[in-house]
Amino acid sequence: MNPQPATPPLDEIDLHALFFRLRHRWPLFAGGLVLAGLLAYLYLAVTAPVYDFRATMLLGDQATGSRRAQELLQALEVRDKGTKMEDEIGLITSTGMVHEAVSRLPYAVSYFAVADSWLNRLRPLQVREQPAGAVPFRVAPNRAVPQLTGVRVYVTPAGPGRYRVQATAPRGQLTRLRTSELVREVEDVRLDETVAAGDTLRTPLLRLVLTPEPGVNFESAGARYCFVLNSLDEAVGHYAGALVVRPIDHESRIVELRAKSSVPAQATMFLDTLMAVYAAADLREKNLRGQKTVAFLDEKIAKLADTRRQAAGALATFRSARGVVDVGAQSSAGIQQLSTLEAAQARALTSRKYYQNMLAYLRANQGLDNLVSPSSVGVENPVLDNYILQLQQMNTKRAELGVNASAINPAVKKLDETIRATEQSLVQLLVNMSQAADIGLRDVNAQLAQVRGQMSRMPENERQLAALQSANNFSEKNYTFLEEKRNEAAIALATNASDKNVVDRAQQLGAGPAAPKPLLVALLALLGGLGLPAGLALLLDRTNRRFQRPEDLALVTGIPLLGIVAHGTKEDAGQLLTHPKGIIAESFRSVRINLQYLAGGGDKKVIGITSSVPGEGKSFCAVNLAAELAMSDHRVLLLECDLRRPSLSSYFGDPTGPGLAAYLAGQADLGEVRHASGVDNLDLICCGPVPENPTVLLESRAMTGLLEQLRADYDYVVIDTPPMGYVAEFFVLMRYFDASIYIVRQNYTDKDVLRQIDELHRTRKVSNVYTVLNDVHFAKTYGYTHKANAYAYGQ
Repeated sequence: MNPQPATPPLDEIDLHALFFRLRHRWPLFAGGLVLAGLLAYLYLAVTAPVYDFRATMLLGDQATGSRRAQELLQALEVRDKGTKMEDEIGLITSTGMVHEAVSRLPYAVSYFAVADSWLNRLRPLQVREQPAGAVPFRVAPNRAVPQLTGVRVYVTPAGPGRYRVQATAPRGQLTRLRTSELVREVEDVRLDETVAAGDTLRTPLLRLVLTPEPGVNFESAGARYCFVLNSLDEAVGHYAGALVVRPIDHESRIVELRAKSSVPAQATMFLDTLMAVYAAADLREKNLRGQKTVAFLDEKIAKLADTRRQAAGALATFRSARGVVDVGAQSSAGIQQLSTLEAAQARALTSRKYYQNMLAYLRANQGLDNLVSPSSVGVENPVLDNYILQLQQMNTKRAELGVNASAINPAVKKLDETIRATEQSLVQLLVNMSQAADIGLRDVNAQLAQVRGQMSRMPENERQLAALQSANNFSEKNYTFLEEKRNEAAIALATNASDKNVVDRAQQLGAGPAAPKPLLVALLALLGGLGLPAGLALLLDRTNRRFQRPEDLALVTGIPLLGIVAHGTKEDAGQLLTHPKGIIAESFRSVRINLQYLAGGGDKKVIGITSSVPGEGKSFCAVNLAAELAMSDHRVLLLECDLRRPSLSSYFGDPTGPGLAAYLAGQADLGEVRHASGVDNLDLICCGPVPENPTVLLESRAMTGLLEQLRADYDYVVIDTPPMGYVAEFFVLMRYFDASIYIVRQNYTDKDVLRQIDELHRTRKVSNVYTVLNDVHFAKTYGYTHKANAYAYGQ
C-alpha cells in the first residue's frame, strides 16, 4: 500500500515541481510568445519615435546688482533670503512660466503625415508628427476667431494651386486659440471644402489660409497629410507633460532641463525659450523690487524733508524767543554776573551803612575824633575823604588855638565858623551819598533778581533746547542717510542683472530616438510572452479544485492510498483482459498486492468499489481488479450492484439473460444469472434489465442470502456499487463489505466531494476504506514520471 506522501513546508518553493508543471503548458507559452511578438511589432510600427533633449541652466546665488545695493537691502531689513532649489524648479515648471514660453512658440498648428501602409487601411494608426516646412503646405489660422481644435484636418491637392480640406469626427470643439476659451462643442464634425492657395478658408468651423511650402510636394513622400489646431492651454499641457527639471547634483545650483518630443525642432525651441523666459522673469522681478525700493525711499525722503524743516524752524523759534544760543556759555556768564552783582550789592550795603552811621554821628554833635576814614571800611570816595581830612585838620588847629586864645578870639570864631560850614557840607554830602547808595543798592538788587531768575530758568531751557536739537539732528541724519541710500538704490537698479544663466543650450541626447527601443521592447515582449502564460498556468493550477497527485489526497483526507492506476489509451483499456503485462494491468497488479499483503487483505473477501460521481472509473476499476485477483489463482465473482446505470456487461460481450435484479426479485435463480466472464477463475453477475426499485431490492433478504452464499463459493467477491455522492445504495451495501475502495480520478474528481467519505472515516462509521487514484498521466504528474517506464519493465 502506498503511504501518503509528505507535503513540503508551505514557505518552500519546489522549483523543479514548478518547472515540471509549466513544461506541460507549452501551448500557452507558444501562443503567448507569438502574441507578444505580434504586439511588439505593432507597437514599434505604430509608436512614433521620441527623442530626448537636454539643456542646463545656472540659477545663481541671488546676489545680483551692486554690493552696496545688497548692503542697502540689509540695512533696510529687506533681506533677500534666497530661493530654495525646490522652489526654483517649481517656478521653472509652473504653468505660468510654461504658458509664457509656449505663447512665444508657433503652437497653434501641428502637422502630421499618415504613411501609406497596411496598418493605416482601417484607421490611421501609423501617424507621425512633422515639423513645419516638412509638409507640402503651411497653415495660418486666424487666432481672433473660434477654430475647430483637436480634430485632424486632411489636406489633399485639388488641382493646380488649390487644396481640398476634409475632416470627419464624432465630436470637436470650437475654441479661441489665444485664450483657450471653449465656445461650444461640435457634434458629428463633417468638413469638405476647396480653397485656393493664399485665399482664406471661411467656414463655421475654420478660418485660415493655406499656402504651399516651397520644395515639398504631395507626391514625393507617398503619404497623406493633415494638421490639428491647438489652443494655448492644450499646447501648454503637452509641453509641460514632457518637461522634467532636476539639479545635476545635490548641492549644485545648476539644473538640468529635459524634454521629450517626436519633433526635435519643437523641443529645442521650447527649452531655449523657457530658459530665456525664466531669466527675463527673474530680471523683471529684480527690477520691480529695485523700483519699489527707490519709490519707497523717495516717499520716505519726501516725508522726512517736511519733518526736517519743522524741526529746524522749531529750534530757531525757541532760540529767538528764549534768547538761548549756547546754553553752556550762557550758564557760565550768568554765574559770573551773579557773583559780580552780589559783590556790588555787598559794597553798596557797606557804603550805605557807613554813610548812615557817619550822618548819625555828625548829627549827634559828637566830635570828629572818632570819625573813621571811608577807605578803611572799603568805601572809596575821595571827596568824603577830603572833607573828613579837612575837619580833622581844623579841629586840630582849633585845639591848638584854644590853648592860647579864648573863644571870643576872632581867629577862633572864624575857625569855628569854617568848621561848622565844613560839617554842614559833610552832612549834606553824606545825605546825598546815602541817597545815592540807596539808589545804587536798589539797582543792584534788581539786576541780581533778574540774573537769579534767568539762572533758575536755565535747566528747562536747556532740556527743551536739547530735545529740539536732538529732533533736528535726527531728522538731518535720517535725511542724509536716506538720500545716500536712494542714490545707491538707483545705482543698483541701473546695474541689475539676472543670475539665471544658460549653461548649455538645448540639444539632442544620443544619435537616435530615446523611445521606443527595439531591444527593450523585444525583451519586454519576451518577458510578457513567458511571464503571462506562466502566471496563467500557475493561476489555473492554483484554482484547479480537482485531484492531480497523491499529495493532493493527503491534504484532503487521511484515508490510506491503496494504489495508482495509470492512464491508458482506449486500446490499452480494451486489451486489459487479454494482455496481462500492459501498463494498466501492472497498475491493478500493484493495487491487488497492496490489498492482499500490505493492507492485511487475507480476510477481505467482499470488496466494495465506489466513487463520488459517475465517470470516475469505478466500474472500470472493479472489472480490472476482479480480473487481476482471478489471474492470481483465486476464484472471484464480479457482482454489479449499480442497478441504475449498469455498465459491466460491455466489458464481457454483453451477456444476455436475467441478472441480479431478476434474482433479487425472485424471477431467476443463481445459476441463471451467473455467467462466465471469459477469464479463468472469474464469474460475473450483471444487473440485467434496470429495475424500478433498486434500493428496495438491495435491502432485501435475498441480497443478504446471496452474499452469504457467494462468500462460501468464492475467494473474493468484488462489488461494483453506485456512486455514493448521488444515491444511498452504497450505504445499504456497506454492511456486507470487508473492504471499501473509493475511486478518485485524476483531473476529474473535485476535492470537495471527498469530504463525505473522509468524515465517515474520521468518525469511524466506515472502516477498512482505501482510495485509488485512477487515470493518472504519469508523464504529466510530477514525481511519477519514472512509473511510466517502471510499468513497461520486462515487456
